[in-house]
Amino acid sequence: MKHFPFKVVIFCLVITPVLYMATLAGCRDYLEKKYRLKIENEFIGNSNELLNGSVHIEDRIAKNIQAILNRDTLIRMAKLDIEVQVTEVRGKIIYPTFVGTDEFQEDSLGYYDAQSVADKNFAILNSGLKVHTVLHLDHGSFLANLIFAVYSGMSILIFFVFYRQGTKKAKQERDTKNALIQDLKQNLKKNEMRHEKLEEDLKRERAELFKNIKQLDHKYQSEQKKAKINEDEMFKEIVALEDQLNTYIELKERRDVEIDQLKSNLEKYERKKNAGKARRGEFDFTSKRFKTLYKNIEMSRKAIDGFITLNEEQQIKAEETIHQLDRAPGSVIVKRKVFSGKKHKSTCFEILFAYNGRLYFMNHPSRTEVVLIGTKQTQNRDMEYLHNL
Repeated sequence: MKHFPFKVVIFCLVITPVLYMATLAGCRDYLEKKYRLKIENEFIGNSNELLNGSVHIEDRIAKNIQAILNRDTLIRMAKLDIEVQVTEVRGKIIYPTFVGTDEFQEDSLGYYDAQSVADKNFAILNSGLKVHTVLHLDHGSFLANLIFAVYSGMSILIFFVFYRQGTKKAKQERDTKNALIQDLKQNLKKNEMRHEKLEEDLKRERAELFKNIKQLDHKYQSEQKKAKINEDEMFKEIVALEDQLNTYIELKERRDVEIDQLKSNLEKYERKKNAGKARRGEFDFTSKRFKTLYKNIEMSRKAIDGFITLNEEQQIKAEETIHQLDRAPGSVIVKRKVFSGKKHKSTCFEILFAYNGRLYFMNHPSRTEVVLIGTKQTQNRDMEYLHNL
């Protein structure tokens, strides 16, 4: 058992699953990239039919991808489970497709608009398409079992080679030991005679050592008594110093806590003070600027507060909408009417800006009042405010 290759066994047991997992992950990444590039190069096919509107781009992509997967030899033989998804840049899923109610209704009525389909196909192609592939290469699949079998065979071969080498070394050592045993038996008799002589010498030395030990023990007892007296005095002094140190540490900790609390309170006060001044200054500046630039627009305090909370891009789009209300209110596109007031007697109009922004205004005989500016996230709160006016 001395030359049994335990390290090789442990190495083989460890390296086999490690290489298996690494190779499995590498194959998964390689195959995902390979099929993604292959699908990206072939999934559109002939674009003439797409541009003349004779076929939907979703149907063409689904048909081409299914054909690519069906004629791939590796997918068929290894029964690979690959998941493909095609999306627009904005995230809309093109493949796999899900039938909506509008498309179902169109098909059921036999209605087909080639020009509309062509425009839609061109818009999707022009926006750009992304292909995402996910390969489910699980344990127990054909390819995973093949990889594991290859590494297991290599590990068994390595173990067999080292096992044969260990067997040869063990045989050589057995022959060498037998020769040494014969030599040791001859030398044993000589050593027994020497041992008897040494035993007599050790008995004499042992008697002398016992005598010296008694003398040293007497000296140790006397020195121990002296050391004990000094130790008691030092212990009392150490206890007194520790009490003083603990008192000082406790006092210092209380002072540090008080200082930290005062610093925290001071920082909070300074932040609140500076934030309040900055917001008041920004509110006054924005209010004066709107009064100066837009003579036909009246901005409420709630609207100015909402405008200040927008980011820079949203503020630009919101002010563009206010400019249109001031110069050409008829060119503004109103999304819907919103009935405001507790009894819903007043009418507000809602305008969208910057996709996510919302502006609510009322028309008066001589002016336009911007009641509220917010975003989609604050829409519920804004509606509640309008209904409670």
